[in-house]
Amino acid sequence: MEKQQPLLLPVAADHETPSACCKAKGCSCASPTAARTLALVVLATGVLFAAQLVAREEYLLLAVSASQLLSFVVLTSLLALCALPDEEEKDGAPRRRLAWARAASGQVLLWSFAMALMVSMALWVAGTTPVVVGAALFGLALAVVFACYAELVQSLWPDE
Repeated sequence: MEKQQPLLLPVAADHETPSACCKAKGCSCASPTAARTLALVVLATGVLFAAQLVAREEYLLLAVSASQLLSFVVLTSLLALCALPDEEEKDGAPRRRLAWARAASGQVLLWSFAMALMVSMALWVAGTTPVVVGAALFGLALAVVFACYAELVQSLWPDE
Protein backbone atom coordinates (compact mmCIF):
# COMPACT_ATOMS: atom_id res chain seq x y z
CA MET A 1 0.00 0.00 0.00
CA GLU A 2 1.26 3.43 -0.92
CA LYS A 3 2.04 5.90 1.86
CA GLN A 4 -0.37 8.84 1.91
CA GLN A 5 0.83 12.42 1.91
CA PRO A 6 -0.24 14.39 4.99
CA LEU A 7 -2.91 17.03 4.38
CA LEU A 8 -0.73 19.78 5.77
CA LEU A 9 2.67 19.56 4.07
CA PRO A 10 5.70 21.46 5.41
CA VAL A 11 6.38 24.81 3.73
CA ALA A 12 9.74 26.35 2.74
CA ALA A 13 11.45 28.89 5.00
CA ASP A 14 11.31 31.56 2.31
CA HIS A 15 8.15 33.62 2.37
CA GLU A 16 7.84 33.75 -1.42
CA THR A 17 5.90 30.53 -1.79
CA PRO A 18 2.65 30.90 -3.73
CA SER A 19 0.63 29.04 -1.12
CA ALA A 20 -0.49 30.41 2.22
CA CYS A 21 1.39 27.68 4.04
CA CYS A 22 4.39 28.10 6.24
CA LYS A 23 7.53 26.01 6.38
CA ALA A 24 7.55 25.86 10.15
CA LYS A 25 8.23 22.57 11.84
CA GLY A 26 5.13 20.43 12.01
CA CYS A 27 3.17 22.70 9.71
CA SER A 28 1.53 21.35 6.66
CA CYS A 29 -0.97 22.42 4.05
CA ALA A 30 -3.55 20.41 2.23
CA SER A 31 -3.07 19.38 -1.34
CA PRO A 32 -4.93 22.18 -3.11
CA THR A 33 -6.94 19.83 -5.32
CA ALA A 34 -7.87 17.40 -2.55
CA ALA A 35 -8.74 20.16 -0.08
CA ARG A 36 -10.85 22.08 -2.60
CA THR A 37 -12.67 18.94 -3.67
CA LEU A 38 -13.40 17.87 -0.10
CA ALA A 39 -14.44 21.40 0.82
CA LEU A 40 -16.80 21.57 -2.17
CA VAL A 41 -18.38 18.19 -1.39
CA VAL A 42 -18.83 19.00 2.29
CA LEU A 43 -20.15 22.50 1.60
CA ALA A 44 -22.60 21.35 -1.08
CA THR A 45 -23.85 18.51 1.10
CA GLY A 46 -24.23 20.84 4.06
CA VAL A 47 -26.19 23.40 2.06
CA LEU A 48 -28.47 20.71 0.63
CA PHE A 49 -29.01 19.20 4.07
CA ALA A 50 -29.77 22.60 5.62
CA ALA A 51 -32.19 23.39 2.78
CA GLN A 52 -33.94 20.05 3.36
CA LEU A 53 -34.25 20.77 7.08
CA VAL A 54 -35.67 24.24 6.44
CA ALA A 55 -38.10 22.88 3.84
CA ARG A 56 -39.38 20.32 6.34
CA GLU A 57 -39.41 22.93 9.12
CA GLU A 58 -36.95 20.94 11.24
CA TYR A 59 -35.60 24.03 12.99
CA LEU A 60 -34.69 22.15 16.15
CA LEU A 61 -32.44 19.74 14.23
CA LEU A 62 -30.94 22.70 12.37
CA ALA A 63 -30.10 24.26 15.77
CA VAL A 64 -28.65 20.94 16.95
CA SER A 65 -26.52 20.79 13.78
CA ALA A 66 -25.23 24.29 14.43
CA SER A 67 -24.37 23.42 18.04
CA GLN A 68 -22.56 20.27 16.89
CA LEU A 69 -20.57 22.34 14.40
CA LEU A 70 -19.62 24.76 17.16
CA SER A 71 -18.54 21.96 19.50
CA PHE A 72 -16.46 20.24 16.79
CA VAL A 73 -14.79 23.57 15.92
CA VAL A 74 -13.91 24.16 19.58
CA LEU A 75 -12.56 20.63 20.08
CA THR A 76 -10.51 20.57 16.88
CA SER A 77 -9.22 24.10 17.55
CA LEU A 78 -7.93 22.95 20.93
CA LEU A 79 -6.31 19.98 19.21
CA ALA A 80 -4.66 22.28 16.66
CA LEU A 81 -3.50 24.58 19.45
CA CYS A 82 -1.61 21.64 20.95
CA ALA A 83 0.21 21.20 17.62
CA LEU A 84 1.23 24.85 17.31
CA PRO A 85 5.00 24.95 16.72
CA ASP A 86 7.25 26.40 19.43
CA GLU A 87 9.13 29.63 18.88
CA GLU A 88 12.60 28.12 18.50
CA GLU A 89 14.10 30.85 16.37
CA LYS A 90 13.65 34.55 17.02
CA ASP A 91 13.94 35.61 13.36
CA GLY A 92 10.64 35.17 11.53
CA ALA A 93 9.12 32.78 14.07
CA PRO A 94 5.93 34.83 14.63
CA ARG A 95 5.28 34.96 10.87
CA ARG A 96 5.79 31.22 10.52
CA ARG A 97 3.50 30.54 13.47
CA LEU A 98 0.82 32.82 12.00
CA ALA A 99 1.08 31.16 8.59
CA TRP A 100 0.92 27.74 10.24
CA ALA A 101 -2.16 28.80 12.22
CA ARG A 102 -3.85 30.04 9.03
CA ALA A 103 -3.18 26.75 7.27
CA ALA A 104 -4.33 24.72 10.26
CA SER A 105 -7.49 26.78 10.73
CA GLY A 106 -8.66 25.88 7.24
CA GLN A 107 -8.24 22.21 8.05
CA VAL A 108 -9.96 22.62 11.42
CA LEU A 109 -13.01 24.28 9.83
CA LEU A 110 -13.23 21.77 7.00
CA TRP A 111 -12.99 18.65 9.17
CA SER A 112 -15.26 20.13 11.87
CA PHE A 113 -17.96 20.88 9.33
CA ALA A 114 -17.61 17.41 7.80
CA MET A 115 -17.94 15.72 11.20
CA ALA A 116 -20.90 17.83 12.32
CA LEU A 117 -22.64 17.22 9.02
CA MET A 118 -22.19 13.47 9.24
CA VAL A 119 -23.48 13.25 12.82
CA SER A 120 -26.42 15.58 12.12
CA MET A 121 -27.47 13.63 9.06
CA ALA A 122 -27.22 10.34 10.96
CA LEU A 123 -29.35 11.73 13.79
CA TRP A 124 -31.95 13.01 11.35
CA VAL A 125 -32.23 9.68 9.55
CA ALA A 126 -32.09 7.69 12.80
CA GLY A 127 -35.15 9.55 14.07
CA THR A 128 -37.35 8.04 11.35
CA THR A 129 -35.94 4.51 11.11
CA PRO A 130 -36.17 1.42 13.31
CA VAL A 131 -33.90 1.50 16.35
CA VAL A 132 -31.45 -1.09 15.00
CA VAL A 133 -30.99 0.77 11.70
CA GLY A 134 -30.68 4.11 13.50
CA ALA A 135 -28.05 2.72 15.87
CA ALA A 136 -26.10 1.25 12.96
CA LEU A 137 -26.21 4.57 11.08
CA PHE A 138 -25.12 6.49 14.17
CA GLY A 139 -22.30 3.98 14.73
CA LEU A 140 -21.21 4.51 11.13
CA ALA A 141 -21.29 8.28 11.64
CA LEU A 142 -19.11 7.95 14.75
CA ALA A 143 -16.66 5.78 12.80
CA VAL A 144 -16.44 8.54 10.18
CA VAL A 145 -15.88 11.13 12.93
CA PHE A 146 -13.00 9.05 14.32
CA ALA A 147 -11.53 8.75 10.81
CA CYS A 148 -11.79 12.54 10.39
CA TYR A 149 -10.01 13.10 13.70
CA ALA A 150 -7.32 10.61 12.68
CA GLU A 151 -6.78 12.50 9.41
CA LEU A 152 -6.66 15.82 11.23
CA VAL A 153 -4.11 14.51 13.76
CA GLN A 154 -1.99 13.11 10.92
CA SER A 155 -2.10 16.45 9.13
CA LEU A 156 -1.19 18.43 12.27
CA TRP A 157 1.67 16.10 13.29
CA PRO A 158 2.99 14.72 9.96
CA ASP A 159 6.39 13.67 11.32
CA GLU A 160 5.14 11.48 14.16
